[in-house]
Amino acid sequence: MKVKYRMGGRKLNKVPIVAIMYDFDKTLCTKDMQEYAFIPALGMTAEEFWKEAQELTDREEMDSILAYMLKMVEKAKEKKIHIQRSTLQKMGEDVEFFEGVESWFNRINSYAREIGIRVEHYIVSSGLKEIIEGTTIAKQFKKIYACEFLYDYTGMIQ
Repeated sequence: MKVKYRMGGRKLNKVPIVAIMYDFDKTLCTKDMQEYAFIPALGMTAEEFWKEAQELTDREEMDSILAYMLKMVEKAKEKKIHIQRSTLQKMGEDVEFFEGVESWFNRINSYAREIGIRVEHYIVSSGLKEIIEGTTIAKQFKKIYACEFLYDYTGMIQ
């Protein structure tokens, strides 16, 4: 299906665009992204880490997303783990997806072309953009909207 538009006396053929928005944790991948590589690197279980993050949230009456990110920074410093953007991106390689996720994008894009539309894929996540960028499916997204750390001039998390 092509939509015809007039612009300055010219006819333009424009393919309709359909945007699909995805969450990430426990939607595309099987658990929270931090649980594949980051939390194990701390020597913690997922339950221990998330419990501490929730305690921080409750004690300081703060946003739970900011609390888990702060807890990541605190725990990494405590364990003398230096985290750079590239460190988190590398951790994205360990993310495991539900069956069919990795082939989904080619399948849906192919179907969309058959029916005359274009699909754009977006992530909207409270997870970490850096980890998502390191996954096998990152290239499928037009844009990734997710949490990011601030890095200093050496590339380290501030």
